[in-house]
Amino acid sequence: MRPLIGVASSAFYYSHADTLFDDVSREVIETCWQRLCLTGKMCAHIESAGGTAVLLSLKEDADVIDTIAERFDGFLFAGGADITPALYGETPDGSGETDAARDKFEYALLKKAYQKGKTVFGICRGQQMMNIVFGGTIFQDINSIDPTWKLHQGPYPMEDYIHSVKALRPEFLPRADGTYATALDVNSAHHQAIKKLAPGFVVTAETDDGLIEGIALPEYKKGLIGVQWHPESLADKDPVQHDFFRMLVEYAGK
Repeated sequence: MRPLIGVASSAFYYSHADTLFDDVSREVIETCWQRLCLTGKMCAHIESAGGTAVLLSLKEDADVIDTIAERFDGFLFAGGADITPALYGETPDGSGETDAARDKFEYALLKKAYQKGKTVFGICRGQQMMNIVFGGTIFQDINSIDPTWKLHQGPYPMEDYIHSVKALRPEFLPRADGTYATALDVNSAHHQAIKKLAPGFVVTAETDDGLIEGIALPEYKKGLIGVQWHPESLADKDPVQHDFFRMLVEYAGK
């Protein structure tokens, strides 16, 4: 049976559900379109890797969230808006647009998924949420820390490589040609990143300029893994990036 993977994303804004198209700003339209495309790519790569992808809608009821966590074999937490700073004990200081309803749902769902022993893969914001749930923090705006980090904000579509990452714990990354990679070429589109690593986690990949690009919880045998870049945008042409979705499906099927 194909493992069932819940995809926690935000392709649309519910707050604009009753708004006419002509009344929505170009920026909002472009953001919604980008997230819709990325969500579609993630679901497609889960399917081609042997899983069944189901896009999750936001829920508030704790019992419903518990039911979702129980039903699925694994979860993918996707990119999107900045995470509400209060979730990691800070006030806004460089954060941009946030989505409190999504934050609340995904925070609760990720905790429940872990408690029930489910596989979790986080992409970009999803990795940051994973780190926060387990007690870590994030930089609210990496550009205010080091202006050279603007490199990490590549344009959409993210089909080109922006920089490379060093593989520090390659056993938590896909193999290249059947062997563990020492480095990976990746894309990049973020202005936030992990600051303090959550207890128990290890850094699986990092950049030469000092940013954490990948994390994992080694003691968790069902797979709790995150990456800061967007493998879904590279996976059509890069088999190693596609293999992140294969890893998700394989972990979830154990």
